[in-house]
This record gives sequence, structure tokens and C-alpha cells, in this order.
Amino acid sequence: MFRNPFSFSGRIRRLEYGLSYIIFLAAFFMMGMIIEVFDEAESLFFLIILPGYWFIIAQGTKRCHDLGSSGFFQLIPFYGLIMIFGEGQDGNNRYGYNPKENHIPTTPKKPFQFKVALPKNRTILDIGNELLCIALLNTLFAIIIKNYIQLEGIRLLLIGFSFIPCYFLLLVLSHKRSALPNLKPYLFRHRVMYAIIIYVLIQLYNLVFLNLDFSVDTIVSGIFLILLITGITYIPFLIYPRYFKNEVSNDERNNSEIIKY
Repeated sequence: MFRNPFSFSGRIRRLEYGLSYIIFLAAFFMMGMIIEVFDEAESLFFLIILPGYWFIIAQGTKRCHDLGSSGFFQLIPFYGLIMIFGEGQDGNNRYGYNPKENHIPTTPKKPFQFKVALPKNRTILDIGNELLCIALLNTLFAIIIKNYIQLEGIRLLLIGFSFIPCYFLLLVLSHKRSALPNLKPYLFRHRVMYAIIIYVLIQLYNLVFLNLDFSVDTIVSGIFLILLITGITYIPFLIYPRYFKNEVSNDERNNSEIIKY
């Protein structure tokens, strides 16, 4: 019971789901009582409620699996009553083994390996150096615009626009004006890491030079900023192939390096 409470795979019994629901409600109401007594604790609400919703949705998904249904069934009105009182399917189903039965894995689990697919002849150090250099340049542009442009709307527009040429320059320097590698997960992570580095640099600037406090609200706005930059950098990602149309050979596609940690 409660072996993988935040996982969406497998099955759980109705007893575990019922206890999970009680724990979720107790934590929710307890946090509400704390906020009523201490107003300063309101900022901590997001740190508690977000993992709480993840927990109850994951447990609900596994309970739906025990009933032989998709996890989306928990969104159906009043289906929660079936989840609490309904009997799970006997034996194994497509979602896993019956949690009421003693299950002994027949094959040992393989140790976890973190794999990163990288373009050929590229290392994480090379990619990191390029990301940091262009992110520093982009952050410098954003700070200059923030300090010298008075109109709020134009300032935000220019800062947002600055991500497009800077990330385009990063693609040019990284791929030497050749075609982008056929590695969609890598290209997406590349944009996310670029956004995260810029966010960290901005926060360091705020802490060191502006003496701004770091709070939970800053984290929430930071997540929004990271998502926004990731979305904006998709524009140069679309523009780049229009200027550099060299196709990647089949050998290059098949010879991408897989780095294991």
C-alpha cells in the first residue's frame, strides 16, 4: 500500500484510494485553518495544494485501472462513488496485476539509467557553454531594455522580441548553419534549458543589484516566464529551416550519440 503514490501506472485497491482521499481532504482543510490563523502562510498554499492534487489524481488513475477503466473516467460526475465502493477486476488486466494478490516479479528490474540523446559530435559541455553565452547576451539585452525604455507595453514587447534573434543566433552557432538534427526531444529540452538559464540569470540580477526578495510568488511567475520563453523560441525554431535547408543524411540520423549517466 502506498508504494508509488505519485505514479500513474498500475492498480490500487479501494481501501488505499479511500485513505488517499481522506489524507487529501485532511491536508486541504488543515492548510485552510493555518492560513486563517497565519496570513503569511498563504504563499505556502501552492507548495501544498499542487503536490496534493498530483497525489489524488495519480491515486484516482490507478483506482480506475483497477476497475478496468481509463484514468480519465475519474472526471465523470459521480464516478467517484464507483471508485470508492466498486469491486476491482479479478486477476490481471491490461493495467497490471491484481493488488489483492501477492505478486512476485518474474524478471528483475533493470537499474535506472538517465539517457540523453545528443547530436553527433556534440557534448553536454559544448551545448551548455553555448546556452550560457547566448542566454547572458539575451539577459543583457532584456536588462538594457528594462532600464532605458519607459513605456511598459513597448518595453515588454521588445523584451519578448529579443528572445527570437538571440535564440536564432544560438541555433546558427550550435549547428554551424546546417540542418537541425532529427531529435525532437533534444530540441524541445534545448529550448526549455535556454528559458531556465535566462530565468536564473534574471533572478540573480534582481537579488544582487535590485535587492528583491525571493518568494513563492516569484516561483509561480518564474514558471510562467519559462513557459513563455519556451513558446517564443519556437518561432526561430521554425524560421531556421527556411534559411538552412541542408538535409540530414540517414547516417547522421542513425549515428546520434546516446550518453548514459
